[in-house]
Amino acid sequence: MRNEGTKNQDTYGLLELEGNDRVVLRKKISAVFLNTCFLMPMVLITLVISITPTVQANSVCDVPASNNWNVDTRVNHHYLNPTNSWIPGFELDDENEEIFQQISEDFSMELRVNNDSATAVSMALSPGKSYTFCYTYSADSDTPPTNGVKADVYLMSEGNWDFYGINYDIRTENWLEEIGFLPVEYRDTVTWMPFRDVHSYEKTTSDYFSIAVDTEFTTSFWGGDELIKYYLVFDNWDNNRNTDQVAAGGELNIELLVDVEDRLVLPKFTAYMLLAILPLSCLIAPLVINSKYHSYGLSGEEIEEVEIPILEN
Repeated sequence: MRNEGTKNQDTYGLLELEGNDRVVLRKKISAVFLNTCFLMPMVLITLVISITPTVQANSVCDVPASNNWNVDTRVNHHYLNPTNSWIPGFELDDENEEIFQQISEDFSMELRVNNDSATAVSMALSPGKSYTFCYTYSADSDTPPTNGVKADVYLMSEGNWDFYGINYDIRTENWLEEIGFLPVEYRDTVTWMPFRDVHSYEKTTSDYFSIAVDTEFTTSFWGGDELIKYYLVFDNWDNNRNTDQVAAGGELNIELLVDVEDRLVLPKFTAYMLLAILPLSCLIAPLVINSKYHSYGLSGEEIEEVEIPILEN
């Protein structure tokens, strides 16, 4: 009987230890879950930053001197000159054809922009690519500039290019000078804006910039999808922006290099995860803590009774 009682005590002790182990395991799992909820946004941000390609000054635009594909099939040319069109400020682009394919390979080209004029190239960009544009202005030997070899470069959407053409057509109007003092949120209703409000490179001789787009198609007015066109504008006139370079006083030659690289595109749901995890963790954490607090109070753990010897005098 004594051995049987000892065996029962041992069994009870093992069950009690297993119960304590389960409690400790639940605590560890809860702690890991809460820490994961709080740390996941920082982990995702670090991951996005680490995999985003960076542009180094010593390796930009590693483009061969000659193109190995027909650039004119995917790039159109546009010109704004004072007196070369039956409509002032515009040139008919009869030689341009519709663009049906995005730029997917490196290319280089040479352009020219007249004094008090603008030259632009339009193209479609792919979401799976990263584009680096390198440009250099140089003086034309026949009509050298009198105000120095400096001009402006803008990247803009097709709608803003239309506004830009209107701005050029009415460039002699005095009211255009007041647009620069309007708040940024109202300017796009009355004039053109560079792409994402940041791709403007003014008073430069040589520079480079990189861009990656997220969308390739837009819905046309007549229905259906069409490729989004982007316009790279070389500006050699005094436009309505207060920070731009005035006309150079002569013709400028342009060397343009476009370096195209593959880029890692994260699924769109990762952005929603990044924005949702932190608020959800702030909501879930109090619920878990409150639940664990009440569960500890309702636990059926038995307290072991220990006899304390009494010392008698």
